[in-house]
Amino acid sequence: MARWLSRNRSKLVHALRMTASSLVAFALAEAFGLPQGFWAVITALIVTQSNVGGSLKAAIDRFAGSLLGAVYGSAVAFLVPHNDTPAQAAALILSVAPLSFMAAFSAGFRIAPITAIIVLLSASGSTLGPLGFATDRVLEVGLGCAVGILVSVLVVPARASRSVLDTAGEVAGLLADQLDALATPGDPAGMTALVVRTRQSLNRLEVLVGEAARERRSRLTDMPDPEPLLRTLMRLRHDVVMLRRAVGEPGDQALPAGAADSWMSAARTGAAVLRHLAGSLSTGSAPGPSADMVGAIGEYRGAIDAMRRAQQTRHLPTETLWRLFGTGFALEQFRRNLDDLVERTGEFAGRR
Repeated sequence: MARWLSRNRSKLVHALRMTASSLVAFALAEAFGLPQGFWAVITALIVTQSNVGGSLKAAIDRFAGSLLGAVYGSAVAFLVPHNDTPAQAAALILSVAPLSFMAAFSAGFRIAPITAIIVLLSASGSTLGPLGFATDRVLEVGLGCAVGILVSVLVVPARASRSVLDTAGEVAGLLADQLDALATPGDPAGMTALVVRTRQSLNRLEVLVGEAARERRSRLTDMPDPEPLLRTLMRLRHDVVMLRRAVGEPGDQALPAGAADSWMSAARTGAAVLRHLAGSLSTGSAPGPSADMVGAIGEYRGAIDAMRRAQQTRHLPTETLWRLFGTGFALEQFRRNLDDLVERTGEFAGRR
């Protein structure tokens, strides 16, 4: 039970925040006498995301979209008579088409056409009038947004900037697994799964970096800008892709025997450095240097030079020569980006 609770702690905390925001929004809506307080409760539930940065984005998008939809829907209701079904259909088209076009360009406006429809067609609008109904709608949504943000900040807050470090460490670990798989004959299907997981983790990291940027702009965190960390990890992912193309998938044995051993040693060295950096990102500890990678690449170059002196490269196929020198170039690019990752990781040391 304790292990299950530890593994699902973040999900349980998120459920707690969502429940708290719903209850607080309901209590405030009742206290203020809002006619349709359930909109405040629904909005608070939607706005309460897994971290503060996500809640800020959801609140801004929700409020801006609702305000635009309410104002535009009220204007159409005032200016376009809609007392019968054909007139209502025409007003509906006039309300939805422009707002849907805007929503196609920005996801933040997706709620705008929905709000305009509610203002235009709701039965409550006929008793309160379009302007009164739109005002109540904006107040209810604004209350839900405020409650969602406050609960995210005050109730067991989770910062996107900290999740960035955990996810970045996960990406570094997956890249290390790819290098180990390349250096060890194995199942190509396993490599495919690693590639997919790495891409998914990088996509999740990109979202978290955007949410962390909102936290920094709102002065909710003093973490350094994580954007350079994301760029470095994306370059390292590209380096691993280039190495995979150069040396072939696991089990291919595309490199000659003289260079294969030194390549596998370099790959395992790079994997070890990546795992160390993954641990540093997850714990906030200072990273160690990546000097071992220089020696490993030097051994690979030495192996190629030895093959040249023995005239073993003279009769190799063009494709094999490309793989030999392409691997050396990709390893050098990998080393440079690995040094950059050491520097980026050092910026976050002691900040967790």
